[in-house]
Amino acid sequence: MSGASPEGVTPPEVWSLDHPDHGLLELAVGGPDQLRVLDSGFPRRRSEDAAGKVATPGYSVFRGGALVARAPQVGDHKVAITRKPPARGEFTTSLAAMSGPRVQMRSRMFATGVGQVAFRDGGEIVHFDPPPGSAAEARLEKIAASPWKRVVYPLAAGVGRSGWAIAALVLVPILGRLLSPVIDWIVSLIPDVDIPWPDISLPSIPLPDIDLPSIDLPDVTLPGWVEFLLEYSKVWVPLVIAVVVAVLTVRHSRRSRRIRQSWADRRDTVDPPDDDTGETSP
Repeated sequence: MSGASPEGVTPPEVWSLDHPDHGLLELAVGGPDQLRVLDSGFPRRRSEDAAGKVATPGYSVFRGGALVARAPQVGDHKVAITRKPPARGEFTTSLAAMSGPRVQMRSRMFATGVGQVAFRDGGEIVHFDPPPGSAAEARLEKIAASPWKRVVYPLAAGVGRSGWAIAALVLVPILGRLLSPVIDWIVSLIPDVDIPWPDISLPSIPLPDIDLPSIDLPDVTLPGWVEFLLEYSKVWVPLVIAVVVAVLTVRHSRRSRRIRQSWADRRDTVDPPDDDTGETSP
């Protein structure tokens, strides 16, 4: 995959993974003009201005330098790497592959960028290397340097993805109390209009009287902590989801490191030295 950058156009950020079986996998992220540096067939978008800038970046996926897929906007997508690539000037229509070798993307809030990219095939999950010099690379280095951050960073990301639900549950009642006097004042300014609605007499339908049996249920007193959970379920459920997301992220990171190490071990045993001189067999 190669291309010459037009004057004034910054090349896109490229996430990459050198897979031992599928070759070099790359995901380029950027605006339309940036992506056309590597993918000349990337379509133009209606939201694209004269300078080729858009509010949300798109991406193109490559396998061994050949185009696999492209999309107008980043998102939580799953892109199959074995499917037929889109035609020039067209986008990939299916971005939800659930089986087979695929590239999984997780976007940041409001689809402003890519948070993480991984390759997945069955139980094999391996994270892509982030673009050199990017904020994602700096974040990954911080996580790798501290076992504590390997747990806290994914947990913060999980809470962030549920944060809007939590904020809405907390802020909406407060805003309701603040706006209630304003709404009452506006209502008081609206004159009362008495509309003489016609009195329509509807026919009465005699329904059968069914005598259902009465079941005496036991009187159960719930513990205080159970009542609290039931009353505030809309607050703690997003937090539980965030913790689950964090745990899965940590597990996937550990699995990714183990698989990468196994790949490195395989490469080391491909051409073992013939003798103590370190020379390899022809």
